[in-house]
Amino acid sequence: MRFPVSVLCAHFRIGGVLLLTALVLVPCSAAFSDPWADASPAVSYGPGAGFGQAYYPDNILGPPDPGATPTLPSSSPSELLTLGDAGWVVLQFTDNRVVDGEGVDFTVFENVMQSGSSYFRETAFVDVSQDGETWFRFPWDAVTLEGLAGVWPTTGGDPTNPEVSGGDQFDLHDLGLDWITFVRLTDCSGEVADGGLFDLDAVVAVNSEEMGIEGSSPELPEILCVNPSMHHIELEVPCEGTIRVYGLDGRLEVETRVHAGSSIIGAEGRVMSPGMRIVVFEPSGIDGKVIARTAVL
Repeated sequence: MRFPVSVLCAHFRIGGVLLLTALVLVPCSAAFSDPWADASPAVSYGPGAGFGQAYYPDNILGPPDPGATPTLPSSSPSELLTLGDAGWVVLQFTDNRVVDGEGVDFTVFENVMQSGSSYFRETAFVDVSQDGETWFRFPWDAVTLEGLAGVWPTTGGDPTNPEVSGGDQFDLHDLGLDWITFVRLTDCSGEVADGGLFDLDAVVAVNSEEMGIEGSSPELPEILCVNPSMHHIELEVPCEGTIRVYGLDGRLEVETRVHAGSSIIGAEGRVMSPGMRIVVFEPSGIDGKVIARTAVL
């Protein structure tokens, strides 16, 4: 059974500027949807792996390193995961699925480095699946490197726009698939003459659709107030639960437990930068979430 999602809106005027905060009541299965891979259910490291393992899986979920460029690619273990010789990793889209749309359907980002007209490349085979059990591999060429990941550098542009994002782009039409929810990257090892071990940064959907809302609506409390504030977020909740704050790029900035009443939420050790945020409240003992958008001034 499908059911509607209710939206509550509150208006705030600060310094003459009218701001809108929208509260959206949704079930757990309809959490904030974004174009990034959401989970990594499986990994198998090969010889030479180790870099980035302390940050796995967070370093391969979410968007690619925003500071990466073709000549200065990502180099941080908090942004990359080295698979090792013939190692592999599976990523999963949970709140949406990649669909066969017009042109490119998803992009894989690795820390390819450009030097003049040359490129330092570490490649991987790309497999996709609808259920995580039956896999389909994109056709590849060991000479041209077509069909492999780890071939083209990240530009630092919008990662959801293949015209400016760089990275390695894939079209489900090439496999005759309408949609997928799993992507598996496998280091090419000795099957391809490249520069070494594949370092995964991110997998991003270009064409996707939300999975839908099914089931019966739970009894969810409302966030009574989410105020746009200077360098932090002020909120009031009716019960104990967990608050998570995301930037609009999908990155988790804050995760903390709160009690009933008023709370001030800010990134520990620093002030929060200005901009819009997604606030997700998971009340204790209730299978559901409350999602709000608010501003940090």
